[in-house]
Amino acid sequence: MLRIYFASLKVAIAIVCVGISLILGSKFLGLMPTSLHDNGRTMMRLIAFFIVGGIAAYTLLVVRLFGSFEVTQVVTDRVRKSLDALAEGLVITDDASRIVLANRSFCDTIGLTSEDLVGRRLDSLGWVCSRSSTSGDFPWARAMSEHKRYVDQLMRYQHPDGSYRFLAINASPVDNSTSDEGGVLATFRDVTAVEEHRAEVERLLQMLRNSREEISNKNRELQVLATQDALTGCLNRRALFEQFDSIWKTLNRAQPMLACLMVDNDHFKQVNDTYGHHVGDEVLKAVAKILRESFERPAVVCRYGGEEFCILMPGASVNEAIEAAEVARQAVAEQQFDDQPDLKISASIGVSHMQFDAEDPQSLINQADCALYVAKHQGRNRVVVYGEPEATSAARADNHCVCI
Repeated sequence: MLRIYFASLKVAIAIVCVGISLILGSKFLGLMPTSLHDNGRTMMRLIAFFIVGGIAAYTLLVVRLFGSFEVTQVVTDRVRKSLDALAEGLVITDDASRIVLANRSFCDTIGLTSEDLVGRRLDSLGWVCSRSSTSGDFPWARAMSEHKRYVDQLMRYQHPDGSYRFLAINASPVDNSTSDEGGVLATFRDVTAVEEHRAEVERLLQMLRNSREEISNKNRELQVLATQDALTGCLNRRALFEQFDSIWKTLNRAQPMLACLMVDNDHFKQVNDTYGHHVGDEVLKAVAKILRESFERPAVVCRYGGEEFCILMPGASVNEAIEAAEVARQAVAEQQFDDQPDLKISASIGVSHMQFDAEDPQSLINQADCALYVAKHQGRNRVVVYGEPEATSAARADNHCVCI
């Protein structure tokens, strides 16, 4: 603007100089009329006319320029007031990310004045970024380098008072049609309350997930306590009958394949009396481990009571049940105890099967128990199958059970 003022002043001076030069030149060259040549007053009037005319032209031009400047200033003030009225923060940067303009909302959000911000690099403010981030990672920098608009880019800012703000940023490149230089227009929306609410909701959801998982774990623990024997880890008696009822309902009545075994630790009372109940507990745990390893799923191993165990073998034939029982019996007989090297244990096993026409689960268990009784009376440490002639005669002789 000052250049225009000086240029107009030069034009006015030039007009005056040209006018005076023409008058003086005409006088000395004799081109001026005689009436004017001898009249000094008229000549002075002409000179004064050119001087006044030049000044008038300069004044008119200056007045028009000042008027234009005032209108431009009014428009700029109105634009700034309009930008300050925006609820969102707005920043305009040059091609070096230096702040050219920042509205009031942005200043309030950032906690700095417009005077502090103008001329400062936008990426030099208190943005909280990862250590691997560079200045080129900011939304406004990417918008400038890629000539692409970025929308709702979430960034974290540390306020001068130490608090943190979450800002959703939109950035668009601004091209300058009069030069190769450009800039970026960026808006900043304070979403701190939204993010804090989202974080709180996520925290509550995580608490609910943790609570649900804890409840699920507790339910599993209760299920274990309700269905398993605490000492041996086998199913307890109540859980056995629940499993038994379920298996019984799915049996193929035309070809029922289900074996039941009753296992008893021989001379267990003597073990307790000789070595103590703590050793007796170790014996029960060792036998339970052997049974679980000898009778794999879908077999069901249960501590029936005291030193007795009951085993269900769905889908097994009598021969398969006998074979598994022999393996278990031999493993029990070979069991060693490091703390009691002289301790020897054994087990008697009774086997029954659906082929012996048991009418219900309890009848099948009774048949296996009857065979177990026979095994113990025949000398222990053996496997006896319900229905064998020797088992039948021995059982009838002792009136313990009736083997058909």
